[in-house]
Amino acid sequence: MKRIAVLGCIVGLGLLAVGCSFGSKPPPLGNWQPALSPDGTTIAFASPGTKGFEIYTQSLATGERRRLTENEVDDWSPSWSPQGDRLVVVSNREKNVDLYVLQLDTQAVTRLTSDAGDDVNPTWGANGKILFDSNRSGSWEIYMIDPTGENLTKVTGTAG
Repeated sequence: MKRIAVLGCIVGLGLLAVGCSFGSKPPPLGNWQPALSPDGTTIAFASPGTKGFEIYTQSLATGERRRLTENEVDDWSPSWSPQGDRLVVVSNREKNVDLYVLQLDTQAVTRLTSDAGDDVNPTWGANGKILFDSNRSGSWEIYMIDPTGENLTKVTGTAG
């Protein structure tokens, strides 16, 4: 019985090493990170563009798709404003991973953060503030900021 358990562990470790698909290539990333609009009519998501991931919206009623970004870097992780008129996204446009706000009617893009650390996983709260993760302090913590880029607040602190 002990021998079977050990063999099972060895086989399990082997599967972890080569992947459960036994060496076949995983499928390429497609549409991902969906975010439902506050009114429930539209999704925003990241999808491969010609040179990197771009942000798209799609109407749930008609299927009509609209590309909001087009550049040579990756844009990902959209989150809707409570009014549904803007998205906050992550991008490495300025050779750093920062947050940007996209105005949906004009497609204007405003850089929200510019720290040397990585700012990721934004969530636009019902209170109008944007919460996100950042390693700007040397460890991953949660921060909050106004959509104008003002009033940055560190919400959590790692106990030393």
